[in-house]
Amino acid sequence: QGSGPFPAIVLAHGCNGNRNIERAWGPILRGWGYATFVIDSFGHRGLQEVCTNGRMLVPLQRVPDAYGALRLLAAHPRIDPQRIALMGFSHGGALAMLAATAWAKETFAPAGQSAFRAFIPFYPNCNATFPERNRVSAPLRIHTGEADDWTPAKPCAELAASLKASGQDVSIHVYPGAHHGFDQAPRHIYLPKVGNGAGCFPRLPSILGPLPAGAARGVPPCVKKGATIAGSPAAAAEARRNLRAQLDDLMK
Repeated sequence: QGSGPFPAIVLAHGCNGNRNIERAWGPILRGWGYATFVIDSFGHRGLQEVCTNGRMLVPLQRVPDAYGALRLLAAHPRIDPQRIALMGFSHGGALAMLAATAWAKETFAPAGQSAFRAFIPFYPNCNATFPERNRVSAPLRIHTGEADDWTPAKPCAELAASLKASGQDVSIHVYPGAHHGFDQAPRHIYLPKVGNGAGCFPRLPSILGPLPAGAARGVPPCVKKGATIAGSPAAAAEARRNLRAQLDDLMK
């Protein structure tokens, strides 16, 4: 409510689409004084979900979606173009990690254009190694669960430590005992059909690839089936407290 200009949070959904994000985070963020903008990366691509076939849409293909949202919001009279953050979940968290790279800013928001003020990935996949991930364009705040068996916390913690050691503004919260989707899942659920790349650690010459030999032709043997999602009221409440403090600091 009001004329603004308001800070804004762009929300990027996971592999199952826009089913839970608005319900879980929209009212909370707006209650804190932030406008929200939810990206739909599936509708006009004719997709319902990519959890069972990740090759249908990879997070890198969604980076232009995020920067398109940024351009729309930066031109909106009720939005402060200097205070727009990207917050993504799972597949959208991986999108946020890629969008946070200096490469993404230089490619999609070059000098003179509005840039994201901060990036907030929730339980992203951090397993891939490529040169561009070693330089971020703005503060990066990762939130993930210690017990996540779909997008494991350890690679994200190692990446955050490496980036921080190089002088970049990066931090991570690992929530004890929390699983994938701890802030949104209604209960403990095992999903037997989803693709799970937790055991894959691709090393790429560039953010643009190419993929390792054979990966483009079929599902790599390291990709298994099945993963757990489980809500945790305690972890979700802690994440809300942590996020509000981070936004108060980064978006002022």
